[in-house]
Amino acid sequence: MSGKRLAVHGGTPVRTRPLSASYWGASVVGDEELALVTEVIRSRCLFRAYGEGTPHMVDDLEREARAFFGVRHALGVTSGSAALFCALAGVGVGPGDEVIVPSLMWLSDFNAPVLAGATPVVADIDRTLCLDPADVERKITPRTKAILFVYFMGGVGHIDRVLEAARPHGIAVVEDCAQACGASFRGRRVGSLGTAGCYSFQHNKIMTSGEGGMVVTNDPLVFERAARFHDLGGLRPALAAQLDGKPRLDPFAGSQFRMNELTGAAALAQLRKLDTAVLGVTRRHFRRLTAELRAACPGIRFRDSGDPDGDAGISLYLDLGTTERGAWFGKALAAEGIPVGATTRACNLLSSEYVHAKRQTHDAMPPFGPGQPGAERRYAPDLCPNTDPTIGSMVSVMITPRLTEADVADIRDAVVKVWQSPERQP
Repeated sequence: MSGKRLAVHGGTPVRTRPLSASYWGASVVGDEELALVTEVIRSRCLFRAYGEGTPHMVDDLEREARAFFGVRHALGVTSGSAALFCALAGVGVGPGDEVIVPSLMWLSDFNAPVLAGATPVVADIDRTLCLDPADVERKITPRTKAILFVYFMGGVGHIDRVLEAARPHGIAVVEDCAQACGASFRGRRVGSLGTAGCYSFQHNKIMTSGEGGMVVTNDPLVFERAARFHDLGGLRPALAAQLDGKPRLDPFAGSQFRMNELTGAAALAQLRKLDTAVLGVTRRHFRRLTAELRAACPGIRFRDSGDPDGDAGISLYLDLGTTERGAWFGKALAAEGIPVGATTRACNLLSSEYVHAKRQTHDAMPPFGPGQPGAERRYAPDLCPNTDPTIGSMVSVMITPRLTEADVADIRDAVVKVWQSPERQP
C-alpha cells in the first residue's frame, strides 16, 4: 500500500462502490418484526393497556428489557427524548436545579433540563468523546441535581469516574444510551450503572421501532415518578405490578409519553436479536479493524475508551491528534472511497446554530428556570475549549451489520494506504 499514489493526489481509489446500508437496527428489520406487528394488527389491540383482546407487546418488551439490561424496572415511552424527560422527572429535577450535560450532545440532552425548569451546565469532553470526569468535577455546585452522561456513538467513556464524582454529593447520574444500546461497561449493560438509563429506538439507532424509547432504573421511587410523569400522573396496573402493587406516590401533573403496541412489537423483535444480528456483527468488524490496523500502522491511535471490550463497535474513530491532521486524513480517506464524518447530528452545541440563533437577540442565552431570577448563563465555545479540537482531530468510519468481510477489508486497506503513504501529512 505504501507504494500506491493516494487518490486525493490523482491515484486509483481503493474502492469505487458505495458501502452497504448506513443504518444499524433498521438494516436488519425482517420477518421477526413483521410477525409481531402483524399479530398486533390482527388482535386490534393497539393500545398497551386494553383492547378487544389482550395487549401484551409493551409489557413483554419491558419484561425482557429488564432481564437484558439487568435492571429492576423498565418503562416503554414514545421516544429517546421522552425517555430523558421522564428520567429527569424520575430523579426529581426541577426549577432552580442544575444538570451537567456534555458539550458533544444532541439537542434533547440540552432541552430536557430546560423543560424541567432546570439549568443546563455544559462540561467538556475527553478523548473518549464522552464527558470529561475532571471537568464534571469542576462544574459541580451545590445546585447540581443530576449529571447527564451521553455514550457517544457506541463508546462507553469513563462512566466509572463520573459516578465516583457524583456519589459524594448525592447527585443522580442519568445515562443517555441512545447511541449505545446494548453496550456494556466491565460486564454491566450501559443504562444499569447510574440512577437511570435512557434509550432511543429512533430509525438511526442500534435498535429501532422507527420512534420509541425506554427508561430503566433499579430505584423503585425513580421508576414510579417516571412512570407517572409519562402517563398524566397516573399509574396503570401493568406498571404498578413492577412495584409489587405498592406505589408510594399520589397522582401528580404529568405528560403523555405512552408507548403503543405497534411500537412495542417492533422494538421487542429488535431487542431479541440485538446481541446477535447487530452488535455481534459490528463488534466483530470493529475488533478485526482495530487489530489489523494496529499491526499494519505503527503509532495509529483510536479514540480512548474506559472499556474497549464493552464498546458497541458501531463506528471506528481514528485519533489523528490535531485538527489539521484530522482534516487531511479524512479528506484522503474519503477520496479512497470510504465515507467518513459524522454518523449522527450530535454536535458541539456551544458552537452550533442552535445557540447562535438565540444570541442574535440576546447578549447571552436567556436564564432557565424560575430559581434564577435575573441570572444569566453564557453559552460559548470557550467554556469547553477541548471540544472542537477533539472532534476535529477524529476521523470516523461507520460500521454497520450489513458490511461484508470484503467491505471491512477495503476500509482496512484504505486506512493503511493513507497511513503508510509518504504523502501523508505528518
